[in-house]
Amino acid sequence: MQDLGTIVVSVTRRVRGSCVACGRSAQAIAGRYRDFLLAPGTLVTAASGLLLVAAVVQNPAGILSGGRPADTRTPLYLASALLGSAFIWWSALQGIRHSDFTADIPVSIATAAALAIGQYSAAAVVAVLLLLGGMLENFVAARADNALEALARLLPDRVTIRRQHRDVVVPLAEVQVGDLVLIRSGERIPVDGEVIGGLAIVSEAAITGESLPIEKGVGHTVFAGTLNQGGALEVRATKVGEETTLGQIRRLIEAARAQKAPVERLLNRYAKLYTPAALVLGALLWWWSGDILRAITMLIVFCPCVMVLATPTALVASIGNAALRGSLIKKGATVEALATVDTVVFDKTGTLTLGKPRLVEVLPLDGSSKSDLLQCAAVAEKFSEHPLAQAVRQAADAELMAVPDPDAFETLPGLGVRVQTDGQEVVVGRVRMLDEYGIAVNPEAETQAAKLATPGRSVVVVATGKQIAGLLAFDDTVRPEAKPAVTRLQQLGLRTVMVTGDHRAAAERVAATLDIPEVYAEVLPQDKVQLVRRLQAEGRRVAFVGDGVNDGPALAAADVGVAMGVSGTDVAIETAEVALLSDDLSKLPHVLGLSRQAIRAIRQNLIFSLGVLAVAVGLTIPGILTPVTGALLHELSSIPVIANSARLIGIRR
Repeated sequence: MQDLGTIVVSVTRRVRGSCVACGRSAQAIAGRYRDFLLAPGTLVTAASGLLLVAAVVQNPAGILSGGRPADTRTPLYLASALLGSAFIWWSALQGIRHSDFTADIPVSIATAAALAIGQYSAAAVVAVLLLLGGMLENFVAARADNALEALARLLPDRVTIRRQHRDVVVPLAEVQVGDLVLIRSGERIPVDGEVIGGLAIVSEAAITGESLPIEKGVGHTVFAGTLNQGGALEVRATKVGEETTLGQIRRLIEAARAQKAPVERLLNRYAKLYTPAALVLGALLWWWSGDILRAITMLIVFCPCVMVLATPTALVASIGNAALRGSLIKKGATVEALATVDTVVFDKTGTLTLGKPRLVEVLPLDGSSKSDLLQCAAVAEKFSEHPLAQAVRQAADAELMAVPDPDAFETLPGLGVRVQTDGQEVVVGRVRMLDEYGIAVNPEAETQAAKLATPGRSVVVVATGKQIAGLLAFDDTVRPEAKPAVTRLQQLGLRTVMVTGDHRAAAERVAATLDIPEVYAEVLPQDKVQLVRRLQAEGRRVAFVGDGVNDGPALAAADVGVAMGVSGTDVAIETAEVALLSDDLSKLPHVLGLSRQAIRAIRQNLIFSLGVLAVAVGLTIPGILTPVTGALLHELSSIPVIANSARLIGIRR
């Protein structure tokens, strides 16, 4: 007995705990969807539906088309029909006022006719089913709005900033570009910025789709909405508010929902023809059969609701899938354009390669050691912002070298740098600058420079006291995911092309590594545009992938521009229709494949919709379908369409 009592107590506690959990879940759902639940359409649908349920309980026979008039004409059926129909009539009038002849018009006529001939139950069922379909669409929209609000919740309400050597807490809206923001462990980062102090582990999953946390230290870039999982950071704000990456994501998602793809606009135009077609067919059927119920059924089944749902559901699902995996598609029309792409043109530097040159060889020519030559070059490049100068400093740091400041520093634009250190002049730069500064070039230096440059490397000269001291060779690293991405694109049947302003040897080396057969080197930004237009003139649908300012014109000229989202410049990101937020090229084949599946799903939805329409019309003409069964078929047919589109969200790479 004691064991039985223990079991009863345990079960009671579990049931009570489940009830509490269910209550909390219900409260959370009610809070998230409060606007949807209190919307007039939702309230009218609920009230009309409850009246219909009560009417069916009172007179079940009234739901059948062959019920006696006393069963179909009860006050509850009439109340349900009037309440639901009145909302539909109001929606139809609003559409007519805005020259938008929607499906509400034939349904309004159908419910009004059913009420006029005393078919209260049929009018009630038709009205409630149509309202339920509209409520389902509104719920999907509410979920999208809720997702946008969830993005906004990624940002804190108040932020700690350092001003005039004091830490103050201010509302997020008061943070300005240039402010020093302090982020503690467990806090979300409120701005885009550069880390100038501290070390932390940051999760960027919400923004870039990266599943693993990343260590962030001085010099690294951080994004608004990402989570500091451990450590503390001092961040100099570079973008705030709507200008942050998170703000741009939210704005672009809103714009994508508002904009329609060409295929969607085309379907909407055809859908507007359905209303007059439904009215004409209904009138002809009534004239031919003499049965007004068949005409009412024709008006119901001929509504274009399912066809109108076919395209936007697939587009929204595919855009959501891409966003979940770190790729931002700016509008629905881009999905359609991506599906037709057959040629992908890649920029090289910063796209196929990391765009961060590294020092791969130090060659002394004056008898000095490699370490002495490297230290001399590091002193000369200490204050230079050139990428090659950064590579020299990184190499010196790796050797734990002490690099003093030069006594005098001068930048030679497009050529290199000239400094004074320890009483002598040091020049570091390209070979072509030597004659201009009175530095003799001996045959050995020319031979060695040509040899180092042969694999496609960049070579610079270090000269001290008007004599060549040695050579430095730099190489750019190919992105590790570039080869699999290019291979996958080629497997999908796409033509791959590489274009770059770099010299031909470097371009051909990268192309050979990635098995890209078509290479255009030493081109200017306008030449990239001309290449894109020439491919388009051949009938090609071109996607251009780039990251720099000089890629902006080509991104705009291409059928689809794809920007590297993190390393890419603002010009590239704003010009492109697609942004790879985590700079991961492996996401590109996924986006292209996803777009093809989205268009395939749209075609499947349309074929299914037309098939259901043909079946419904065929069953309506001989009187097999009634207004009630016709409404059921009409609304239930939207479920496969929504399900077919929803599966796009789960497609993985």
